[in-house]
Amino acid sequence: MEVSKFIKTSFVGVGQIFLQDNGWAGVLITIGMFFSHWALGVTCILGAVIGTLTAKVLKYKEEDILFGLYGFNGSLAFMCAIFTYGLVDASSPIVWIIGAVSAIVSTIIMNIFVKNGKVAFTFPFVVTCWVTCWGFSHFGVMGLVQTTPALPDYTSTLAAIQSPFFAWAEVNFGANLITGILIFLAIAISNPAAAMYATAAATIGALFAHYILGIDVNTLANGIYGFSPILVACTFVGPKIADFIYVIIGTLLAVLIHYAVSQVMATYTIGFIVASWIMLFVKASIDKSNPDTTKLVRMMNP
Repeated sequence: MEVSKFIKTSFVGVGQIFLQDNGWAGVLITIGMFFSHWALGVTCILGAVIGTLTAKVLKYKEEDILFGLYGFNGSLAFMCAIFTYGLVDASSPIVWIIGAVSAIVSTIIMNIFVKNGKVAFTFPFVVTCWVTCWGFSHFGVMGLVQTTPALPDYTSTLAAIQSPFFAWAEVNFGANLITGILIFLAIAISNPAAAMYATAAATIGALFAHYILGIDVNTLANGIYGFSPILVACTFVGPKIADFIYVIIGTLLAVLIHYAVSQVMATYTIGFIVASWIMLFVKASIDKSNPDTTKLVRMMNP
């Protein structure tokens, strides 16, 4: 694979974090990450490069590589290592080694799903980082501890209005308004409907988390309960009423799952993953039954 094609494929991999087969979206997302932290910007693309290179070396299917399937989990895994250990001080070589290894492992796990025709979403990154990031820091492996700073105070009215953009940033472990805006624009360029659906889903998820689960305002303003709904919306966006229903139900499920898992361990994007697996099963079951909705449509539109 020529260098320019490899670079494009790596950026497509970054775009696939949000289920976008678009290299320019990947470029804009990567630029956005630098506004949160320079190391997040570097590892956003570096993780995708490592994942893509791993797929090439292990001779995975070329079509899948070009589609970016082996870039996004590597990107997320490497950024997760920086988020966990390197936001305060990114100079430690062990942090970068853990990130690189996590990117490789998550890519290999992704291939297991692809070969078996299963939808993985971001599960390879999550299961890898449950070990290398949450696990290592929780149990003090090699003396590692999580150094992620506390959530900034975003309790002002203006911050509350901006919270959906912080949710966009949080998908990639970012905590910066400009990061969120650039990621939103990246998805809007690739798929305007997905960008709007996802922003609405982030808002609905936050409202549900606050009024039903009692989540504090600052946690919500930082986008913690909005990022999984964003990914759910990017997955199920479509022009039909059914697509809208899948997004809404998936959003509520993602928030509930995120909350449940957060009581025990780091959640990452597990809320999105499990909610989407459930909704895909429901969607497939409904599509298979192929119900006749003609009479219902006539009743609703006399």
